[in-house]
Amino acid sequence: MATSASQSFTAVFDFDGSSTYVDRTKEARTRAGTSFTIFSATSKYLYLGHEEKFDMAFFDIDTAGDLGALTWEYSSGASSWTEFAPAYDRMDVDGAAYGFDKDGAEFFLDNLVTTWVSATHNSVAAYYIRVRSATSVSASPTVKSIEVRPRASYCTTQDVFRFMQLDYVLSSYNSSTGVTTAGTDFTATTVPSKDTVEKYIQAAQSNIDYRTRKSWRPNLVLEEDHNFNIFGFKPDKKNVSRVLSMEVWDGATYETKVSGRNKDYFFVPDTGMIHFSRFFFLPARFASMNSPSARFGGGEFLTPIRISYVYGKNPNEDAREGPMVTELTKKIAAVEILRNSDFGETLIGGSDRVGMAQKVDQYQREIEDVLEMMRAFEVF
Repeated sequence: MATSASQSFTAVFDFDGSSTYVDRTKEARTRAGTSFTIFSATSKYLYLGHEEKFDMAFFDIDTAGDLGALTWEYSSGASSWTEFAPAYDRMDVDGAAYGFDKDGAEFFLDNLVTTWVSATHNSVAAYYIRVRSATSVSASPTVKSIEVRPRASYCTTQDVFRFMQLDYVLSSYNSSTGVTTAGTDFTATTVPSKDTVEKYIQAAQSNIDYRTRKSWRPNLVLEEDHNFNIFGFKPDKKNVSRVLSMEVWDGATYETKVSGRNKDYFFVPDTGMIHFSRFFFLPARFASMNSPSARFGGGEFLTPIRISYVYGKNPNEDAREGPMVTELTKKIAAVEILRNSDFGETLIGGSDRVGMAQKVDQYQREIEDVLEMMRAFEVF
């Protein structure tokens, strides 16, 4: 049975810049494991590799680092690297790029890693991104876990290939031996190519997220604004996995609060609620703005709370809807392939052959039925 792409890295290495690799893959896959140190010197690299291309890496930091400017590179050949500026550096959320000083993520969008290829490092073949602090390391961060979001998260290109039964439609023929080898996946030379099918899958994922109002991949929300409620409040997105930070406007700046039942606030995953652990002093102007006599307006104390968090389920761990999400994504991608590629007028359907138009219509009806069934209720 096909499953969605893994949300754990295939390879996480600490590289000394010369010849020695330290494998951190096992530690990086679990938050309950032992924290490990990265960037112990300016010559040290952190290697992140996955069997599929990925567009986000989430870092669960145990001890904050104090680093100089970071240099990011992606594998563009067997032993070559191309430097690039990740997307977070361009977002200007807090006026600075992500620097491993807190929990957070870095983004690797398609237009930033244009010649990314799989390469082998430390005997592991993968799509790699590496990073180092080339200028200074005042304090080395320690990491509890590192999570990946593959571009094709809900299913792989190989899943779509098998679903469409293209083994011999997209086969390879060796003229010297006369042997035809069945295909196993889309490649750079097939029509459509692997990159094209990956884009179909990405579009399908966005469509599913939008239509169902849910997500089955990790997503990062930064500085979402909320009003104060003494009974607590819910983040705007569903299926929140962790709250990274909460800040409260104090009349001059945003004050960062500490998570924990015996601290300032805590998050309850089962209910999706954020509750305040203790009362903390708010400016008098804030209190007056929330009084019954001042229901309109709010000035600077309107939405004084802002939170950052990660949301989204893992389809491999969601026994109820995960398999449906994977099958749905394969069908949506298959429809796009059939609309845009010429495989003849008939397709395999069990032991028979059915018309392409009939198969596309069948898929579309099934897609709409499942999307309607999975859509979350929304209360306004």
